Amino acid sequence: MSSDNVRLVDSHAHNRPFSHASIVGPWIFTKGTAGYNPETGQFPLDIREQTAQCMKNLANILKECDATFADVVKVNVYLVDVGDYDAMNEVYLQAMGGHKPARCCVGVPALPSKNENMKIEMIAYKEGRSKE
Repeated sequence: MSSDNVRLVDSHAHNRPFSHASIVGPWIFTKGTAGYNPETGQFPLDIREQTAQCMKNLANILKECDATFADVVKVNVYLVDVGDYDAMNEVYLQAMGGHKPARCCVGVPALPSKNENMKIEMIAYKEGRSKE
């Protein structure tokens, strides 16, 4: 596949070595997204608040790709403390509005940023996108 078939999307300016999403035909791959609040520059300490911010960040990334959570087909969740699963899941389910794509949740020993306790990445499929 040539790079002409891939569109990279950045939902806001940053100096990091990655894009917020990659679009290949009808497929959208988001980066692993955390509960980082771009307005404050901080991670909320509460896992519910961090999950809510993460889902807001993902909704914004998908919007930049002309997609929504309804287009998501696969989700990977990474938790530093698997004891946070129920709280994360409660917020996640509310944000997804009843849409239940395939999902994997794994415990990890650490994530790159201080106070980063969870991360979510999504794969979405947007019908008709390959005709662009």
